[in-house]
Amino acid sequence: MIGLVLRLYPRRYRQESGEEILAVYRQAAAEASRTGKFREGADIAAHAVRMRLGLSSATAAGRLLAHAAPFTVGAAAAGCGVILTRWYAGTVAPPTPVSFFADAWGALALLLAPALVVVGAITALTGRWHAGVIAVAVGLSGLAAAAVASGPAFGDPVVTPAMALLTALIVLACPPDLRPGPRVCAGAGAMAAVAWLPLVAVHARVLPFSTDYGLWPLLVLAATGVVLALRSKSPGPGTGPGTGPGPGVRVGLAETVAMTAACPPFLAYAYTGAWGQLLPVLAIGAVVPLAGGLAAYAHTLRLRGRRPTR
Repeated sequence: MIGLVLRLYPRRYRQESGEEILAVYRQAAAEASRTGKFREGADIAAHAVRMRLGLSSATAAGRLLAHAAPFTVGAAAAGCGVILTRWYAGTVAPPTPVSFFADAWGALALLLAPALVVVGAITALTGRWHAGVIAVAVGLSGLAAAAVASGPAFGDPVVTPAMALLTALIVLACPPDLRPGPRVCAGAGAMAAVAWLPLVAVHARVLPFSTDYGLWPLLVLAATGVVLALRSKSPGPGTGPGTGPGPGVRVGLAETVAMTAACPPFLAYAYTGAWGQLLPVLAIGAVVPLAGGLAAYAHTLRLRGRRPTR
């Protein structure tokens, strides 16, 4: 079995490091239970797929995904929080009488899948990243299956599962040795809270008017991307630590990519919440990378303007 897993690695990497990986696996699996052996094999398979796709910590794509992962987790939590809020407002909150599901499996899927995403996101963003990410991915997969099977209660039967699975893939693709730090996780959690809390007021009819057209969460993402891009001090490709940005450096690129990667849960919400048409939702979603790109460009111009003239 482990031989088949090793074949997932690129040939050159397998020839150089295959024996070492096999020895480490055998040592770890010698005293492990069946579950432990499966976990070790799954970790190796995931690493092999990341290497095959060029998503390791040594590649630019892997580092960009690592930067995007916490914000994608936060967006998934906010999107699933809206699902739970909508259910509560529609079936439990007064004046609507309490109702129960005739189908126990439907109730389990409707409540468990989004709740698992929310709990997993909180777990990931508060320090236990690996366990939280697994819970988020499992919850999103359950949400995708429920959307296909049950339809309107979970959203569109095509767009919702596609966006849920895309979000799960983005989160799982994060290289495990590039886990986000506490400050980034705190920012992602704050973004999720700002995107979710006003929608709670809308569904609870606290506001005298409804602005629930799916636009607010995407605007929060766009604003977050702008703030992060303007505050970005990390050098771009081709520069080293402490060298400062130079000509052609894309300051804020990672922040723009992070916000764009976090869009899928909010795009699904916008599509099912109000628009029901793909093109308007994609046009709204384009605001996120556009805002981040413009902020990064403005920040680059500002940095260039500060250079002393010779």
